[in-house]
Amino acid sequence: MKSNLAEQRKSYYSQVAEYYDREAADFEKHYSNNIILQRLRHDFRKITEQYSFSSALEIGCGPGLDLAYFGHNYPERLFRGIDVSEKMVMIANRKFKTIKADVQAYVATPETMESNFPDLTFDLIYCYFGALNTVFDLEQTAAVLRRMVSADGALVLTFVNRWFLFDILWNMLRLRFRKAFFRLGTIWPGYAPDRSLESACRSARQITRSFSPHFNLEFRKGYSIVYPAWFRHRFIDTRGRLGKWLWSIDQLLNRTPFWNLGEYSFYVFRPK
Repeated sequence: MKSNLAEQRKSYYSQVAEYYDREAADFEKHYSNNIILQRLRHDFRKITEQYSFSSALEIGCGPGLDLAYFGHNYPERLFRGIDVSEKMVMIANRKFKTIKADVQAYVATPETMESNFPDLTFDLIYCYFGALNTVFDLEQTAAVLRRMVSADGALVLTFVNRWFLFDILWNMLRLRFRKAFFRLGTIWPGYAPDRSLESACRSARQITRSFSPHFNLEFRKGYSIVYPAWFRHRFIDTRGRLGKWLWSIDQLLNRTPFWNLGEYSFYVFRPK
């Protein structure tokens, strides 16, 4: 039974790795053309930089955009990253050659990364844009993260949200009923209509329950509640007055019970 589970995990991560290997070559080009992704990433970083750290680990580092940013801005600190995609890690490590900070990325999954850093714990562990939506077992991952983070450290984690109300209503109005409720199922195929990637969209309750044995929730924030989701970046000029207005509405909604009805949810956890 145990070996069967290990084989399932290995097969699943092979599929995830293949998916992102194919994305690697164009990943940064798509990001540079997407104003919404840039604004979200800027806000993620701004919140993250409020937490003091001397060492940081990124889960799902991709081509190293954030590790390079932090390495440039904090050259005296240590940075590590993991990603399931070998091609993403190769691109990232090439980027780090011009950075003075100690930065390096490794091919690994959250469940296996302890073998990459046997003598390290990190003051900060962060994950942007939902890489933890593709972990095989979130509860097991939470336990590993507790062992990897220092006693006074912080987890800064972003998830693709389960209850994305605008997307449900939008697809229902367009009579796409199956797509409207994709996120509520056990398996979510992802955004791309022609390339499916098995993942899981979890609610705030499911996420906090997974981390609660080891961590206390310190902060949470929702994104793209009424502000457009990243995959709708061509629908509206988010740099104009309407975009600024929608962003401000999102900030207000974060003070209400509707904070978790957007595209992404952002959490900061502290070790118990």
